[in-house]
Amino acid sequence: MRAKSLGDLFKAESNNLNLIRLLAAFSVIYGHANAITGNGPVDIFLQLVGFKFIGGVAVDAFFVISGFLITASAASNKGLKYYLASRVLRIYPALIVCICLTVFIIGSLLTSASAYWSSSETWTYFWKNITLANTVYNLPGVFEGLHSNAVNGSLWSLYVEVRLYAIIALVSLMGILGNRSLYNFLFFVALISSFLTPDVWTFVFEYETHRHVALMFMIGSFAWVNRDRLTVTPWVLMVLLFCAAATHGTPTFGMVYNLLLPYVVLTLAFCPGGAWFNKFSDYSYGVYLYGWLSQQLIMSLYPDASNMKNTILSCILAFVFAFASWHLIEKPAMRLRVYFKRRTPMEGNAKYA
Repeated sequence: MRAKSLGDLFKAESNNLNLIRLLAAFSVIYGHANAITGNGPVDIFLQLVGFKFIGGVAVDAFFVISGFLITASAASNKGLKYYLASRVLRIYPALIVCICLTVFIIGSLLTSASAYWSSSETWTYFWKNITLANTVYNLPGVFEGLHSNAVNGSLWSLYVEVRLYAIIALVSLMGILGNRSLYNFLFFVALISSFLTPDVWTFVFEYETHRHVALMFMIGSFAWVNRDRLTVTPWVLMVLLFCAAATHGTPTFGMVYNLLLPYVVLTLAFCPGGAWFNKFSDYSYGVYLYGWLSQQLIMSLYPDASNMKNTILSCILAFVFAFASWHLIEKPAMRLRVYFKRRTPMEGNAKYA
């Protein structure tokens, strides 16, 4: 039987993406435990593979999925206005509430700084993070005595994400998404140029970590553009796993990883058996948004907690935040997208029918 293409699998509208993203969000919390507590050991994935901690792998998976779905959204017939509104409504309402909660409630209650409200650091944190103009990690006097005093170390990825949204919007506006040959040509030009001159894209993404997750996003985007020509088969997966095993511990392993991880993510996304989870709400963004903050709060209450205790309690607390965020903020905000949808002539004349 002929292997199904990504396009065929995507049209079936039965996938495991919500489940993968939620597990990835919990994995980020687990992966950050060592940095939060300052205690060993590091996460089990890093111990076994010795290449990247599990939180970094999970964030890579987030960006692969995001690149695939965001490109699909931009290429839909709902219009660019709908695409931009959808992206703003998905990211900013929950982020704004999180930053306000962090600065005005948690920060004001926990700070040891007498000049918290008059400090420029407080308002720099507020404005730059709430707009994603940049990423600021510290509030004056907050979590000062902990191993790490970063208030929310996960916000950096949102800064990268919104810039990738803008790039996809620009690519769509230029008509490149509708021209597979042109898109592929530009994709490989960008890929080769970044390989030959690693710092060529620093004017867009300053840090290597930012450029790496941007690569994961663009590979996801490439997969969507070429969805009808790409297939998901266990044979390709086994070849990539063999290559990873053969190159493990060498500089080439990183290149194999960049191919293997997206293929694993897309393979798992369309495996049978996980679509049942889609009847539940999508709490992954909330868990990710509040994950680090929850870990710091747990660390404040239990400074001697082990990595596992911090992880378990933080996952529970982050999920409570995420539950409230989804039902009170994210879901109502996403309903507003309908007002930005491009109306077809049939829809426009419906009221006269």
